[in-house]
Amino acid sequence: MSGFFAYRGPLILLDRRCSVAVQNDSSMPKTPINPDHTPQTGLWGRFIGFAEGNYIDRDACNAAFDRMHRRDAIGDKIHLILGFGALMCLFGPVTMTEIAILPLVAFFFIRVVNTLPVWIHGFGQPPILATLALIAFMFIALSWSPDRPNGLAEIGQLRWFFVMGFLFPIIEHRTKLVYALCIGLALGQIGQVLDAFDFGIEPVAKLVENHPGRIAGWWHPVVGGGLLVAGMGLHLPAAMLGKGRTRIIGLLGLTISSVGVLATGTRGAWGAALLLLVLGVLIVVRIKRVPIKRVVAVGGLALIAVGIAGFVLRDSIMIRVNETRAELREIEAGDYDSYSGRRVRMAQEAIEAFSQHPIVGVGTGGYERWCQQQGQRFGAHAHNSTLHIAATLGLIGLVLWAIVLFVVLRNAWRWGLTDPANPYAMGPMLGIAGLLLASLTDSVHINAQSVAMLGVLLALCPAYAPGTPSPIGDDITPDGE
Repeated sequence: MSGFFAYRGPLILLDRRCSVAVQNDSSMPKTPINPDHTPQTGLWGRFIGFAEGNYIDRDACNAAFDRMHRRDAIGDKIHLILGFGALMCLFGPVTMTEIAILPLVAFFFIRVVNTLPVWIHGFGQPPILATLALIAFMFIALSWSPDRPNGLAEIGQLRWFFVMGFLFPIIEHRTKLVYALCIGLALGQIGQVLDAFDFGIEPVAKLVENHPGRIAGWWHPVVGGGLLVAGMGLHLPAAMLGKGRTRIIGLLGLTISSVGVLATGTRGAWGAALLLLVLGVLIVVRIKRVPIKRVVAVGGLALIAVGIAGFVLRDSIMIRVNETRAELREIEAGDYDSYSGRRVRMAQEAIEAFSQHPIVGVGTGGYERWCQQQGQRFGAHAHNSTLHIAATLGLIGLVLWAIVLFVVLRNAWRWGLTDPANPYAMGPMLGIAGLLLASLTDSVHINAQSVAMLGVLLALCPAYAPGTPSPIGDDITPDGE
């Protein structure tokens, strides 16, 4: 296939020679990219073609991977270990989140001679190109922003989207990387355990967020709630579709994540979790034809576990429920000086900013300053990703954000369909869905840990990656190994 990335230099000549070898190797298993794809015409068809990466020269991409494996097999193993470790350490305290990825990035550049062809193909993937378009407009929107330093900070958070380039050389092992992400979330919940029980460990206590009645560990409760809703999405397909050990792991992961969401006391995450469970079950049942008795069994076990947790946490839960009732009565009376009331006012201000600047918004990072100029001061962001983007970047920003999400979800969906024996292949799609549902009550695209999770999920869903689906068996092992 001749595509955008069919290079012409000496390096490409080598890639092409490797490509011939790959093509002629009948023993190499091949993965259908989109078995149901039919050529489409028109503007929509071209857009779908872009989203699916039809412009990518897959022969050259295979050749780049083949060359990398032959030249640096040990480097491949080290790269995988560092990638696995980075994702495991991603959800500790915020400082750990910031440094967890650094060894992976450093090693990538150490072996850049061997990874360069793969790196080029990684950064040429549709999600990255769509993200670059969004970031480019955000830089442009700095020119009319009333708060450029904050705008630069918001742009800086999207650096996590480029983790695709650093994980792409090991994307053949993406099921392992999904496992690492799940383990990382579970390790992050250790903070919740330390938060729930006073172990008298002073250095640890300083790292744990102090929110009375809300158990979130070293996460902010709102951020932690969103992360764990995404964790529920990662485990839900395995809980329903897995066999043997995989089903047990999926059930445990789903249950622990659900209990963690409940413990954060984040009401928006509670609603997002419920919506995700309904959406996830409908998708899995519709696509995979899961027997209804299995749905009932999985749902029953999860409800029992959550019910027990709810009984244990009943005092803190009732506090949040009573707070909600009181805050709603205050809002009805015109008093917005409460947690929920401020959220309502933030949304109203964002809508007002969008109505006054519908095309380009008030400028990147300009939401808070614009609110102050209007005589309002309720928060640094709109606590809703869609409204925040609408307020700061206008209709153009909303369209670009929608393109990023569509491209990622499209390819996440395709991975689930082309790897039917692996239930965790559908996990990233539902993980992204969980974050998007959480974004209804939080600006997940500018929170350090939330956007890190989103960036990694994006990295796990490229339009094209070499490798094969896992074989069908009594259990699921990563990448068919």
